[in-house]
Amino acid sequence: MQHRRFYISNLTVSGRPIPSQGGDLIVARRDESPDLDWELVHRTTEAISIEPAPYEIHLDGPEGAFSGTALLIRSDGRSLVFRGAGDLFGFAELGFE
Repeated sequence: MQHRRFYISNLTVSGRPIPSQGGDLIVARRDESPDLDWELVHRTTEAISIEPAPYEIHLDGPEGAFSGTALLIRSDGRSLVFRGAGDLFGFAELGFE
């Protein structure tokens, strides 16, 4: 298995900027599959309400910008957990190092 972690400083969810404290994008590829698995765990600076559903998310951090469709699988109002539901755009240029 290959994996890589990216620090994410800014998050936009379906066009809505999220007040961000920061988070981690984890990207992994299992040996038995060419597909990427990716997940974002992100902390907000204020409590927000977002329903569990699929969203277009845009992520920015010191190592680059990423985007893709992801499902919000868990939220307590300040911590958001998204699981990738398709391609992660922006990753191919960086790859696994």
